[in-house]
Amino acid sequence: MTDPVLSSLLRINRQRMRMLRRGTLAPSQYVGAMHLIILYIGRHPGGSQEDVVGFYALDKASVARSARRLEEMGHLRREQDPENRRQYRLFLTREGEEMLAVLEGAHEKFQRQLSQGIGAEDWALLAGLLRRLEENVCRDPSGGGEG
Repeated sequence: MTDPVLSSLLRINRQRMRMLRRGTLAPSQYVGAMHLIILYIGRHPGGSQEDVVGFYALDKASVARSARRLEEMGHLRREQDPENRRQYRLFLTREGEEMLAVLEGAHEKFQRQLSQGIGAEDWALLAGLLRRLEENVCRDPSGGGEG
């Protein structure tokens, strides 16, 4: 039996991605994880590719390819970490900052559509419940702490 809550969350996310690809990502030639890297680094300047991989549970090679492509496009600057020369620190360029604003605008527009008719109190309750679900999914099922 399919869980209706999880199915609903997946459908909502698929619709969000469909709208994002059609209206924002396609004209910008963004594919794969590129938009996720821009969003993450916009909120965590100097974060590493590994940070992006861990946060979104993505494939390392995919993130590395996307980061390299963003660098080629002039949206991202990768700097070798002086403490760990095998790791790169990521920073948005001016073009990357502009794309971040476009992505955040698209997310805000989708959130406005999604939250129509839902009061602030209910929205806060839902956000808290989703945060708790996210914490639960990150918890080590054996009870040994976070994993």
